[in-house]
Amino acid sequence: MNVEVYTTPTCEDCRNFKKFLNENQIAYTEFSIADHPDHADELFNRTGKRLVPTIFIDNEVFFGFVFNREVIEKKLLS
Repeated sequence: MNVEVYTTPTCEDCRNFKKFLNENQIAYTEFSIADHPDHADELFNRTGKRLVPTIFIDNEVFFGFVFNREVIEKKLLS
């Protein structure tokens, strides 16, 4: 399963998602838009939005962890 997440360091929902991934030993690729502004442009090109966290699971996109937690957990833990 390919998991990618666009984040900023001040985003609590981003931290919660990464904590969930780490606790469940799920590998992921993080793209920090604060550290690399080009990632913000990439995110906009992929989604038309600049929201964090934006989560891609096998190219399915989710905007936010807290609002999508049930679906994301089912997808990643099944």
